[in-house]
Parts: sequence; C-alpha cells; structure tokens
Amino acid sequence: MSPAPAMELTGPSRPAREAQRPAIILAHAIVVRTSPAQGGVGAEDIGKVEVWYDAGIRDAFAALAVVSASGERVDKRDAAIDSADPSHVSVSVNRLNPGKYTARYRALSADGHLVSGAWEFEVRP
Repeated sequence: MSPAPAMELTGPSRPAREAQRPAIILAHAIVVRTSPAQGGVGAEDIGKVEVWYDAGIRDAFAALAVVSASGERVDKRDAAIDSADPSHVSVSVNRLNPGKYTARYRALSADGHLVSGAWEFEVRP
C-alpha cells in the first residue's frame, strides 16, 4: 500500500485589505482655469467670462457673476454649464468699461459639496 498523498492545510483566504472596504472618493470641484485669468487683463469687448473646474459639476446651484469695482453686477445673468463640457461654465457680459472686476463662482461638486470663490481681473482700453 502506498502512502496517502500529503495534504496541506490552510486557513480561509482573506481578500486584500483594499477590497474589504468600498473606495471613498471625495471630488470637491477645483477651479483649474479662468478667462480672463486671475489678476489678468481682459478686453473691453470680451463678450463672456468663463471658469473651468477639474471635473464636471452639477447643474443645481451653478453660478457665475461679474461685478464692477463699484459693486454693480455687469453680467447678463445667463450663466450656464457648457453642454459639451460639464466642467465649463460661462456668463455673457456687455462691453466692459476700463477698470477692475470680480468674478464670483459657485458650483455643486460631484460629491455634493458646494464650492465657491472669486477672482479679479482688469479691463484696459
């Protein structure tokens, strides 16, 4: 009689630690580009002010406003997310007088967090 083949005893296998918990992804929207640029110069006939985020944003609460140094809102209140690029928001402006302007933005990130901020630019003749 030949001896029985040796058997190796092992305990239950454990999945890798990463696989045990679902990944938590936090995706606060971050501004990656603006037009005009922060501290930059725009033309009087710029036509629109734009902001790009690092990821798409939700339509709810998306806003972009342009305010003159005297506090007067100078945009056409038509801020919209670009249908071809959900990370891009623009608002139309009439011809701007020379001076300093502030663009204020607000967006709802994919993770549900509201982000907001502002940047300044100047219009020169």
